[in-house]
Amino acid sequence: MRSCATAIFCVLLFYAIGRGQTPSQSQPTPAAFDAQAASRLLLQLSEALQGHSQKQFLALFNLERMKDGALFKQQINSFFAQTESIRVHLNLVDTSLEGDKASLAVDAEMEAQPSNGGAPTRRNERLNLVVANAGNSWKVVDVPPRSFFSLQ
Repeated sequence: MRSCATAIFCVLLFYAIGRGQTPSQSQPTPAAFDAQAASRLLLQLSEALQGHSQKQFLALFNLERMKDGALFKQQINSFFAQTESIRVHLNLVDTSLEGDKASLAVDAEMEAQPSNGGAPTRRNERLNLVVANAGNSWKVVDVPPRSFFSLQ
C-alpha cells in the first residue's frame, strides 16, 4: 500500500514539474495575408464609410507609416464633415504579397451626399491599397488615388 501511494505521489510530482516546464505562450502569429483577410479589410472599410464613422474608418489605417499620414487624416476629417451619407461598393480584383506588405487592386464605386444638400458626388475608380501587418491585423499604409475621398 505504501509503495502504491509513493508511486502515485511520484507520478503527480513529475506531472506538476513537467507542466511547469512547458514553454510560455508566445504572441500569436499574425494572420497570413490572403483573399479572406483582404475581403475582411474591405468589408470593414465599407462599413465604416457607410456607417459614417470617421473614427472607425481611420482606425483601419496606420497613419504613422503612411506617407503624409497627418495630411490624409485631415482630408478624411474634411470628407466626413462635408458628407451627409456615403454609399460604397468595394470589389477586390487582385492581391499580391511582397515582404511585409500586400497590395490590393480594388474597383471602388462611391456615392457621397454632401451635407449642404447639393448633388451627390459619384466616383468610380481603381484603388491600389497597400497594407502592412500591424500585429494581429492588417492596416492600410497607402491608398492611391487619395482624391477618391473628396467631394471635388
